[in-house]
Amino acid sequence: MNLSKRTDYALRAMVELGLVYANQEYLSAKEISKRESIPIKFLEQILAKLKNEGYVDSRIGPGGGYILIKSPKFITFGSIIRLFEGDVAPIGCVSIEHPRFCSEKWHCRFHIVMAELRDAISGVIDKRTLADVCEFEILK
Repeated sequence: MNLSKRTDYALRAMVELGLVYANQEYLSAKEISKRESIPIKFLEQILAKLKNEGYVDSRIGPGGGYILIKSPKFITFGSIIRLFEGDVAPIGCVSIEHPRFCSEKWHCRFHIVMAELRDAISGVIDKRTLADVCEFEILK
């Protein structure tokens, strides 16, 4: 599975916001951009999507910026990855969210392997939260 730059940047921005969540700090897009070397215009688009989907809120003015709406321990990597990438199934016929018809499904030689791969990926990204990564960052 290859994550797009958009997803990579979204995850990095969310971790930055997770690191300051306990202090209820707002981070500006400019500050996140600087910390993570993310092009500011691209980051603003990502943050707008995260805001529209209810992950972050924003405030304008001095001390403003972006803040997580809920605790990092309740935001899984899977939810962010699916928001930007869509389904994590390696092939369409094993998709849970958007299954595609496959005439070979019942006698396909690798259908079961692709379904196991989907489940393995989902098992990891749905178990890991922003808090897991933030704790690791703080301990560094």
